[in-house]
Amino acid sequence: MSNPPTTPPAPAIPLTPELRAAYQDLYNKYETAIENTTDIGALEALNASQLDVDNVLTKDGEYRLAANTALYAALLQQIDSTNVQLKTLQTQICAIANGVSTFADILGAIDKVLTLVPGA
Repeated sequence: MSNPPTTPPAPAIPLTPELRAAYQDLYNKYETAIENTTDIGALEALNASQLDVDNVLTKDGEYRLAANTALYAALLQQIDSTNVQLKTLQTQICAIANGVSTFADILGAIDKVLTLVPGA
């Protein structure tokens, strides 16, 4: 009685840098082998397997891009929201600063009047 084959654990997704590099190395080795063989049977097998490896790399890249795109979109949304709030605050501060400037002008004018009026 033999034991059933065990299923290997699923790799982490996205692929770890080491596993992605291993797939890329395998793809490159296929490319070299394909360029250096004229055996039709070997070419068919190598091309088919290389395509599978390329699909893994492509889908991993797409997964990474989708994840990064989601993070980018979230960051962009946060930046836009923050900038709207900053513009509102900027407007409020400018209004206060203009008010302070106006009051400073009024205080300066009052001081001038009071210094020019004897006995004030």
